[in-house]
Amino acid sequence: MNLSNQHPSFFPWRWAMPAVIGVLFVMALGIRLFDLTDPPNDFYMVRQYRSALMARGMYYQSLTDVPEWKRAAAVAQWKSESLIEPPLMESLVALTYRLTGERLWIGRILSSVFWLLGGLALFWLAGEMNLREAGVVALAYYLFLPFGVIASRAFLPDPLMTAAIVWALWALNRWEVRRTWRAALWAGVLTGIAILIKSVAIFPLLGAAAGLVLSRGALKRIILDKQVWVVAGLTALPNVLFYIYGVFILGTLGDQFAFRFFPNLLRDPGFYVSWVFTASGRVGFEVLLIALAGALVSQSKAHRGILIGLWISYLIYGLAFPYHFITHDYYHLPLVPIVAIGLLPITSLVMGQLAAQKGWLLRAGFLGILFFGILISLWEVRVTLVRDDYRHEIKYWQELGDKIGRDKNVIALSGDYGLRLAYFGWINGSQWLNTADIYLRALAGQTPPDFATTFREQTAGKDIFLVTSPPEWEKQAELRAYLTTHYMLIEQGDDGYWIFDLHQPLSP
Repeated sequence: MNLSNQHPSFFPWRWAMPAVIGVLFVMALGIRLFDLTDPPNDFYMVRQYRSALMARGMYYQSLTDVPEWKRAAAVAQWKSESLIEPPLMESLVALTYRLTGERLWIGRILSSVFWLLGGLALFWLAGEMNLREAGVVALAYYLFLPFGVIASRAFLPDPLMTAAIVWALWALNRWEVRRTWRAALWAGVLTGIAILIKSVAIFPLLGAAAGLVLSRGALKRIILDKQVWVVAGLTALPNVLFYIYGVFILGTLGDQFAFRFFPNLLRDPGFYVSWVFTASGRVGFEVLLIALAGALVSQSKAHRGILIGLWISYLIYGLAFPYHFITHDYYHLPLVPIVAIGLLPITSLVMGQLAAQKGWLLRAGFLGILFFGILISLWEVRVTLVRDDYRHEIKYWQELGDKIGRDKNVIALSGDYGLRLAYFGWINGSQWLNTADIYLRALAGQTPPDFATTFREQTAGKDIFLVTSPPEWEKQAELRAYLTTHYMLIEQGDDGYWIFDLHQPLSP
């Protein structure tokens, strides 16, 4: 049953819908460019500075007009980062640097643009489902959800991955509707690209593809369908090649699977409670329930299939990464388009009822409510962005790098794995485990060696032990006692750092 054909158009004038969509995209880009040049400390800065270091190293490797020590340090910092997924975002940013010079906020712009392009795919997907008018509301949710706004402007692979997921969903649905070889090729290629960007995209896309294909009926006919195998092959090929390269040729990709799977958490009821609170806190509990109900009221078998597949795959995704699901917000980023798609059937019913009424007042009221909600979201995001200004930190880390000296071998206890010191202070160093890392290893069943052995092994060949995290300094009492009683404190900053000279042991 085609819901969109049961009622008059919600937008009676041909120009009205394009005008609303245009305004949505302009507002969405504007809020993402707000506070553009603030350092990326506002959202998982560890991953953002990791990407920033990689992009800078790629850019500096071919520069000839910078000091040689800087070029060498930048390349070394890039190479020291382990391979987790193909550095596509970092490569694009480095390529842009060739035109603009090094600008840390370029990654923020590119992530924002990719997210908006994902919104375009979401609207087209709604059109393919004959729910184009409801797609306006789904698009507004996707573009202005506060969590989505903050996360989608971060220099991470995840905004690009999420946008690519939406494009792949559009292509998969289009293939299912048309069943042409051209549509099958697009579905396979876009799905493969999305998973190549970041492998966890396999969860929503595999679930959606399975739901779509199974909605067609007989399993035997599905298995014998040549297009199904072509789509599967095109999806798998780039990812198989990448993993062969990373695991068997480069030899480092296997490290990404360490500390990922914690089956013990699956037996803890508290994990599921934390999961629900984390997810609902990011996408809205009431909206989450409405989107879940969307799978039940959908009048299209294909639409119902894709929604059920997406929800089941989201559950499997969480069970596969339980620790990260309750500690890393951005693991829930693919939930944003899932919820947006789930809103389509119910939104279509509401808009259909309003369109069936005479006059334009009720429809204008609905749009007024929609834009009022958008303005509230924009204000919330603005308050979040202006609450903290991190620009002053740049000078702090630069001066700390100058004090330590670039010729020193450093081991550091920090809250950001030393990434800000590396980026702004040009200091490369190894990291002493923080309490979260210690907990993670204990969760994985690892028993650490005794403190003295650990300290001796990790500080071998080091000149300086640097502490830049007062909370960690307070938590790690054994380390604090050992350093203060065995080594010379050569400098302590009022703003929270301690520098110990490992070549100056204190007399017993």
